[in-house]
Parts: sequence; structure tokens; C-alpha cells
Amino acid sequence: MIFSGALAAYNPPPVEQKLEPAVDAGGNIYSGRVMTESKQVISPETSKRIAAVYRCSSGIGDDIASMPLKHMSRASGSTLQVEPDPITRNLAYLLEVKPNRWMTPFIFKRTIMNWAMFWGNGLIWMPPPPAQRELFILPTSQVRLLQDKDGYLWYELRLPSQKLKYLPQDEITNIMINSTNGLWGRSIFEYARDTMGLRAGMSKSQSRLQGNGLNPAAYIQVEGSHDKEARNKIREAYTEALGGVDNSGSLAVFDRKVIKFEPITMKPSDAQMLESIEATDRDIANFFKYPEFKLNMGKQSYESNDAQEIDYLKSCLDPYAVQWEQAGRVTWLNEKEQKTDFLRFIRSSILRTDPKKRAEIHEIEIRSGTLKPNEARAHEDRNSYPEGDKFYMTKNYGEIGAKTDD
Repeated sequence: MIFSGALAAYNPPPVEQKLEPAVDAGGNIYSGRVMTESKQVISPETSKRIAAVYRCSSGIGDDIASMPLKHMSRASGSTLQVEPDPITRNLAYLLEVKPNRWMTPFIFKRTIMNWAMFWGNGLIWMPPPPAQRELFILPTSQVRLLQDKDGYLWYELRLPSQKLKYLPQDEITNIMINSTNGLWGRSIFEYARDTMGLRAGMSKSQSRLQGNGLNPAAYIQVEGSHDKEARNKIREAYTEALGGVDNSGSLAVFDRKVIKFEPITMKPSDAQMLESIEATDRDIANFFKYPEFKLNMGKQSYESNDAQEIDYLKSCLDPYAVQWEQAGRVTWLNEKEQKTDFLRFIRSSILRTDPKKRAEIHEIEIRSGTLKPNEARAHEDRNSYPEGDKFYMTKNYGEIGAKTDD
């Protein structure tokens, strides 16, 4: 009632033009589809229906999106974070508050990572002045890279209306992976599609077996000769009687026309399907460089997982983070800013250590003069205190090479 009353009192502004559904080029299950070696038709979007693919891609995408991306500057002689300015919509504001009129920083980075992993390129367009400063995401599936006679790159964008627009390389930031020429990337899907197709086929076989109520296939011999239509009717009668989950364990009743009925038992190789599925999931994880313990596979312990988290950050996430940092620096900062400014992911945010370990790290950083007490408190989302903005160091530290009093 409260919600209905609020809607009744709500008077939205009049719409002067016809509204249309928002286009989701990346959600098209037909874009980029291919036939794999296992005779499975698969596309970047349908591959996400495989649990291992979805877990790997969403895990990597969410972790990159969760790390704050900061605009840093050494222009004053000290390394400082540039503060977001909503008036000028500076780069810090775009990266930390509002990249464009629709997205949060998390959704923005997550979407780019999705395009990069499944299409090889995450394309970001910053329109030139006098347009409002924003970071737009281009649908990679609708973009073609072109090059003129001088080597200058142009990005051909096909709009929903099928019109073509050409965007110059200076306005585009490309988060690419697996590039063979340094200009255009190749996706994980392109390399792993046969493995993904094999895994999709395994799931389909499981589904069909479940759909038959876990009943085996069978061989039936009947009296006389029958044409194709008659044979199909017999097959349909058997399937109707024993097929489906509801008929699991049902009794089949045949008349005298059935001379022989023989179920086709499962082969030992078929019984090992679960082992094959697990092995294929491991292969998929290897394509993504995603650790197995995050897929709940293999032996696990708290201590080993802690070490694997660090290795995961270094071997899997860091290459993506460096790509963001370097690509953003050369396209979003002017030549003067490039001398002193840079972009940096706060990688420590991804290592969610326990409170005891965080306290030990903060204690070491405070007494070594690396961190102010208030900075440590800020990491824990706690209020500052007046004396906490000073650097502290234990008195038993001395200058290297200094003379000692004997």
C-alpha cells in the first residue's frame, strides 16, 4: 500500500520521445558462436552457463572491480592521491565516484573485464571536449579495428541502427589480453572454446540421462517388419512409459509383439564421467589462471589458501591491474601529467586478512615510520584522533654508517 501510494503521488516528467529497450550487445547468445571439436555450438555468452567458466570469470571480474583504482601524483614532491572533484569531473572522480551517467566504478570495471575475458578487448571511449567528461564502454562485439596508410588506428563502431561511426585511437583505451600484434587482443574464450564445448557436452549428457529418469537406453525387438513411422511410435511409447524423472523406477509392460527387450548398460568409461568433468573444470581454471581452491577443488587448509591468495593476486590479477594502470596513464593523462602522475590499484584491499594479522602489520608499519596511526585506523574504518597524524619510530633505530658512542 505504501509503495502503491508513492507511485500514485509520483508525477514523472513528460517523455518527449519514444522509449526503447536498452541494448545489451554482450548478452546476445548468438554473437561469436562457434562449433567446437565436440560438436557443441557455444558462444561467449552461453559459455558462462558452465559453472567453472562462470566462477572463474566472475571471480576475476569481481576482484578487479573491488580494488579501488586511484589517480596518484608526485607533482608536489610527495606521492599523493588526487581528490575527486565533481565540478570538473576530474579523472579521480570518474575512477572513484561516477565513470559515466549510468554506472558505479564497480560495475564499470566489472563490465570491462567481462568484455576483455570473453572478447579479448575492453574498449573505453572518452569523448573529447566540449562533451561532458565521461568514460563510456563500447560493445567489443560491434567494433572492428581499422588502420589507415599512416598507421593511425580507427575503431569502427556499428550502432543498433546499423550506422557506422569511426572513433580515433586517441579517444579509446583498450584493456586487451593475449594480443599477438599489440593492437587487438584475443579472448580466453577463443583459446578455451574446445575445452568449454567438451564441458558443455558433458553437462548435456548428464541432463539427458536425468531427463530419462536415470533409466538406460534399451534395445527392443518386435515381430514383423515395420516402417519408420511404426518404429517411432514404439520408441515414443517406451519413452513415455519410462522416460522422465517422474517415471524413474517405473515398470515397463509389453505385449506379445515384443520378442526381446534388453537395456543397454552404462559402460565403465561412462561411469567415470564425474572424474572427466572435474578434470575439464581444472583445464578451464588453467585457461583463466584461476586457483583450484577457489573452485572448492583439491586439498585445502587455511595456511595454504592464504599463500595461494597472494599467488593469485600476483599471477592472475596483477597482469590485468598493470594493463589498466598503463593503458589509463597514456590515454587519460596529458603529456605533462604523465611525467608526475600515474594510476594505481590498491592491491592490499583484495587480501582480506584476519584482524590479528592486520593488527600485526599495522603495528610494524606504525613503529617503523611507514604509516601514521590515523592511516591505520582509516583502513579499519575507525575515527581518527588528534595525535594520530604524526609519524612514530622506535628509538633503537639509527642512521646507517653513523658513529656510535663507545
